[in-house]
Amino acid sequence: MGQQGMQRRRTLAGRSGLFALGLVAAGALVAMAPGPVAADYVPGINARTLTHDGTLRNYDVYAPAGYSGAQNVPLVIDLHGFGSTGADHRGYSGWTTKAETEGFLVVHPNGLFNGWNAGTCCGAAMTTGVDDVGFLSAMVDAIVAEGAVSAERVYVTGLSNGGAMSHRMACEAADKIAAAAPMAFPVPYVDFETQCQPSRPIPVLAFMGLNDIVIPYSSGAFGGALPSLDAWRAKNVCGTGPFEINETHGFGGTCVVDTRCAQGVAVGLCSITGASFAPPLDIYNGHILYFNLDGLVLPDRAWTFLNVFSLSEAEVPVAGPLGWAVLGAGLAGAGIVMLRRQQR
Repeated sequence: MGQQGMQRRRTLAGRSGLFALGLVAAGALVAMAPGPVAADYVPGINARTLTHDGTLRNYDVYAPAGYSGAQNVPLVIDLHGFGSTGADHRGYSGWTTKAETEGFLVVHPNGLFNGWNAGTCCGAAMTTGVDDVGFLSAMVDAIVAEGAVSAERVYVTGLSNGGAMSHRMACEAADKIAAAAPMAFPVPYVDFETQCQPSRPIPVLAFMGLNDIVIPYSSGAFGGALPSLDAWRAKNVCGTGPFEINETHGFGGTCVVDTRCAQGVAVGLCSITGASFAPPLDIYNGHILYFNLDGLVLPDRAWTFLNVFSLSEAEVPVAGPLGWAVLGAGLAGAGIVMLRRQQR
């Protein structure tokens, strides 16, 4: 073989090597894409821990019977009230039952000192400045990394102190939370307009008890239901006109929703008649809204609202499925171009 032939052979070999490298890289990227993965969560309760700010935190992930990891599913964060635990809250909130019918995951984390630092509430978690926004955000990242979870469909809800924390997550973690359904607590900020600065308009449907003796509906130490609704409408540029959705429930319960807010989000309030309890639980009359006289199943109504919303593709991390697919396709395309040149 002459010198010219040997040079051509080296050139073809180099191009073939680059082509093979492109295909290998594309294949590796596809393999790394964070799509559906083998399920590390088994149906039922999955106990997990993580260390945040030097403190070991814990949470339980509930997977419904049909969960296999074959496809990504939504995640609902369900937060307990002050003095309670995730396990206690799971027992009466009803979200695991809803998970079984809809196929999503539910996580029940535990707050330090049995509470959450929701800004104006509650207990030692607030007074010591626990970074619960950071913890819950890290928890979401861990769950998404471990299971088959749609990162763009993570929702937050909770009761009382957990409801207050739901408001705070909507304000301060809107890059991770697609929508919120706070219960039995108005917005937990001294100056909501300046302290609540979500990174985007975020849908919020609140639930408040008309006869709540712990967090009064009209006014109280933490504010009232209607001012809280007005605050979220203003924050999401919804206007002040009539509500597009008006529902009545049971003995005078109502749900109103404003659907004409910025970027297609919605804001609403369900006002319901909470149940009364025999002593010593009568100190919670009207407050534990999962038990109500209006026949409203809170997870059902909340899910109808939450399920409509997801984060846009622009808000999903660049290294998400779309980013990996585009990069992988680009490398594969480069390899094809090299092959065609080789065949000329």
